[in-house]
Amino acid sequence: MVAEPARCSSRGGAGGSGRRVRAAGWLSAVALLFATALTIPACGPSYGEAFLHPFRAAQRAYGAGRYQEAAQLFEQAGGHAIRLKDRDEAFFMQARMYERLGRWDLVRATYLRLIELSPQGPRTGRAVFELADVELAHGDASRGWPMVRAGIERYPNHGSARRALTRWTEHCASAAGEPQLMAQLDQWLTTLAGTDLEQQVKVERGRSLYRSGKLVEARQQLVRAARQHPYPKGSLTDDAWLQAAEIAEQLEDYRQAIADLRELLSARELAAGGSYERPLYPLAQMRIARLYRDRLGDRAAALRELQIMITDHADSVLADDAMWEAALLFRELGDRDEVCDLAADLRERRPASRYRRCVHELCPTVTSVAGERPCPPYLSDQL
Repeated sequence: MVAEPARCSSRGGAGGSGRRVRAAGWLSAVALLFATALTIPACGPSYGEAFLHPFRAAQRAYGAGRYQEAAQLFEQAGGHAIRLKDRDEAFFMQARMYERLGRWDLVRATYLRLIELSPQGPRTGRAVFELADVELAHGDASRGWPMVRAGIERYPNHGSARRALTRWTEHCASAAGEPQLMAQLDQWLTTLAGTDLEQQVKVERGRSLYRSGKLVEARQQLVRAARQHPYPKGSLTDDAWLQAAEIAEQLEDYRQAIADLRELLSARELAAGGSYERPLYPLAQMRIARLYRDRLGDRAAALRELQIMITDHADSVLADDAMWEAALLFRELGDRDEVCDLAADLRERRPASRYRRCVHELCPTVTSVAGERPCPPYLSDQL
């Protein structure tokens, strides 16, 4: 007689025994894996106590305002650092302590040592720009400005390079003149192409043309700088469009100015939860409305653009200005209902607005807030 096969059972039998065997095997595997992990050295960086002890002590001394002690401890830590980045950080902090103490000779010496020891280190770019600043402020400016220029050319992708370029162009324009500045910017158009400074060089070139009185060329240069580095690739794209619009307005080409401002706003991203607001968006929208009102005399278009400003840029500090200016336009057109609606909105939705004190003068049916100061003359004169 053939024996019947064992049936699966949750209470035992062959099936239950099999599960217990598998569970035991699983636990053994986990235990083995855990034991193996204990024998593997940690993957974190090795600092070395000879570095960590003085570095942490230096940080405590720095926090307590004992800068001389901190400088000595940072130097000690740098001398015992295992990793290059730790050594550079220690020596950089040593220089910062000497800055706190006003020991400019030691500041220079420490930055120079860092630059010489670590030409490609993570702190070297910052040290180069800091050393140039120290030379400008506490040394010989005739040596400092060439150092700024050298830093721009050597570290164009460093975070300090943009500020350095702005300072250098201002200095060069005032000290050597716009033609000399333009010659250097033209050279940098080639040597700094593809770096983080490429667009800024183009924008500075447009600004130099503007200062030279070449308005048409300046606007063309700024438009090129904006188009060649569109959002989100250009950090100065909005600035370029805004200044191009300002120049177009000076040239009395008001519709072109509006078109430039619309180009600025065209990159505004919309999302389900709101939008990505950049600093110049509200200003550009307000300028469009004011150009229609003040330059083109188109009140209907101005009101349309002010309404866009109120709804699309509701959190801007200019939103209450838009509400006030829209109310004044409706008042000119004799639309009392719209005036009173805007006055009521100003009272309820803009508690910190300077216009809130004037809502009763704007619309008598909207009561002033109890205890509010009277409407200032510079606003009441607009009514």
